[in-house]
Amino acid sequence: MKQLKAQYIGLITGGLMIAASLFSFYVLKLPVESNFQLLIYLIFSAGIVWSLINSFTFDTDKKSFKDYFAVGFKTFVIVALLMAVFTYIFFSIHTDFRDTKIAENNKLLLAEGNHLPQEIEENAKQLKKLFLPIMVSSAVFRYLIIGALISAVGAGFLSNKKAKENKTI
Repeated sequence: MKQLKAQYIGLITGGLMIAASLFSFYVLKLPVESNFQLLIYLIFSAGIVWSLINSFTFDTDKKSFKDYFAVGFKTFVIVALLMAVFTYIFFSIHTDFRDTKIAENNKLLLAEGNHLPQEIEENAKQLKKLFLPIMVSSAVFRYLIIGALISAVGAGFLSNKKAKENKTI
C-alpha cells in the first residue's frame, strides 16, 4: 500500500464531508442543524486519525509530537478550507435558512417586548448582512479547534507509542 500525503487525505476527507452534507440535505431532506452533523464530525475525525496512522505506519524515521501534529495540521487545514468554501456556497444558495433564523430572532425580540418595531427591523437588516460571515467563520473556527484537539491527542499517543517501540528495539 502506498503512503498518501496528509494534504491528499485532507482533500479526500473534505470531499467526503461535503458529499455527506449534500446527501443529508438533498436526499434525506434533513435540516442543516440535524444530528447528521455528528456523522460529518466523525468523518472529519476519522480523516485526521487516518492521516496520523498513515504517517506512523509508513514513516520509519524517529518522529516526535511536533512531527505527528504537523501531519494532522496539514490534514485539518485543508478540510477547514474546503468546508469554509462549501459553507459560503451552500448558504449563499440557500438563503431560506438565513431568513428562517432571522424570523425566529424577530419572534424572540417581539416576545421580549423590550424592542420597538424599527429596532427589530434594523436588527434583521444587520443579521442579514452578517449571516454569511458568521456562518463561515464559525465553521472555520469549529473545524480548526476540533482538528487541533484530535491532532494533539493523536500526536501525543503516536509519539509516545513510537518512543516505546524504539526503547524495545
